[in-house]
Amino acid sequence: MNDNDPINELITTLRPDELTEDAYRRRRSADLARAFQSPRTPHHPRRFSMARRRPLTMLAVGAAGLAAAAIVVPQLVSQDPATGTPIAAQTSGVQAPPVQANTTGAADTRTILLAAAKVAAQEPITSGTFWYSRVRTVQMVRTAPLEYMAKLKELDAELKAEETQLKDKPAELEAARREFNDKVLALKTAKLPYTATRADTAESWRSLKDATGRSVTNQDVKIEFATPEDRAQWQQAGSPRLSEDDRPKTKHGAPEGIVSIGNDSLTWSSIAKLPTDKAALKAKLHSLYEQSDKQTPLALYMWQTGADLLTAPIAPGTRAALYRVLADSSSKLTSQTGVSDGKGRTGVALETTGPDENGTPGKITYRLIFDDKTAKLLELDVLEQGSSTPLLRQTYEAMGYVNDLTAKPGQ
Repeated sequence: MNDNDPINELITTLRPDELTEDAYRRRRSADLARAFQSPRTPHHPRRFSMARRRPLTMLAVGAAGLAAAAIVVPQLVSQDPATGTPIAAQTSGVQAPPVQANTTGAADTRTILLAAAKVAAQEPITSGTFWYSRVRTVQMVRTAPLEYMAKLKELDAELKAEETQLKDKPAELEAARREFNDKVLALKTAKLPYTATRADTAESWRSLKDATGRSVTNQDVKIEFATPEDRAQWQQAGSPRLSEDDRPKTKHGAPEGIVSIGNDSLTWSSIAKLPTDKAALKAKLHSLYEQSDKQTPLALYMWQTGADLLTAPIAPGTRAALYRVLADSSSKLTSQTGVSDGKGRTGVALETTGPDENGTPGKITYRLIFDDKTAKLLELDVLEQGSSTPLLRQTYEAMGYVNDLTAKPGQ
């Protein structure tokens, strides 16, 4: 295929393993949007009907279908991602953490958030040359990459042939392109006959003043199967590789990524100037919302932007003000204390629920875990009710200022 061909560009866009920090943020934004929509009455709608209305080039993000399947078995069997050789069975590192305490209502959630604000306000102000973060991401395997790409190229060849045959028949040509769109979506969202997850770690060093920095992504890639039966199903399918590229990738220069979806004026260099007063910060966030496309409700916007800001180097006073702003919208949230993240750290979980892709209310839980001792973010999860394993988990293993491109906080 011609490297400049739009279909070739599309295939590159839809590569199942090309998930950047931006993609993760955008997908989380889309998932959270579903939580704040009014629940629909289940009526067996066409699967992924919302995704079908999105631009084709967004399928790699929007049609990932995180809520489409759950991993419910506690034992996982690992596969060496480089060779495809199964590793001995081991307990999963991606199970949903056990809850040690009761779920609280809106009133208690507000109290918890206000308490977090007090903790954040007492944290010392720190600084450094670079902002460092290490994030472990676990997600469901949606495709066998090599098989997926082969089928996608077959669809591309079919479309090319039809474009030649129908070049003088615009209506039929448009119908053929719509059919291609549908086939690509069906391919992207087809469920594998086995359940597996892929995990990787990304580190970044980001200057808040210029374009210097460094990132090391795709580290410690692990594929895990939900049960021995899932591994057997994978073997029966020919033991396809489930991770396209398992080698760490180092990039010098400012790491890719954005502070917050839909907030173009909220940059890594400007977040240090955010207000430390609740009223001023709330006004600032409302102003940013007015500047956005406003395709999501304000309550969702505040939740999403708040989660994004907790991953960034905001001042302790800003973090305190942010928790107070979130406390004002606590009626849409529940909280749990004593929740462990993917590293076993215990904190407080803020949760909201939404429908799954079939419109069944309350099936998907969106969770933010923060350390109530430091008021710092620990983890972001997307969970399906009744599942012991998250559909998507981002564990913030370390964040903080450093003064060297190889240094890590605490060293």
